[in-house]
Amino acid sequence: MSALYIYYRVQPGREQVLAEAIRGMQARLRAAMPGLAASLLQRVELNSGQPTRSPQSTWMESYHFNGHADQRAWASFQGALARELGALPEGIDGERHAEAFSPLPAAGATSPPKE
Repeated sequence: MSALYIYYRVQPGREQVLAEAIRGMQARLRAAMPGLAASLLQRVELNSGQPTRSPQSTWMESYHFNGHADQRAWASFQGALARELGALPEGIDGERHAEAFSPLPAAGATSPPKE
C-alpha cells in the first residue's frame, strides 16, 4: 500500500468541531510517524464548471508516507489510527470508507512493485 483514502459524510452543524478533532488527530499521527503526510479534504460538486459545496459535506482524509514505508510502518500507522478514532467526537454520518492504493507497475512490468 502506498496511500490510504478514507471518506465519509459529516452531519450538518458538526463540521467545525469534527474538523478540529481530525486535524488534531492527524497532527499527532504525523508527530509519531516520521514521513507521514496527512490531509483533510471536502468534496465539491462541479455545476456548469463551477465548484459548489453540497448541503451535506463529504470529507476525505488521505495518508501516505514520504519516502519508503514498509508493511510494518503501515501496520503501525493503522494501529495508531484505530486508537485515535475512538477519541473523535460525534459527527460522522454513517461509515468511514477506507480504500488503499499502490502505484501502477511500469510499462512492460509483469507484477506490481513491492513495498
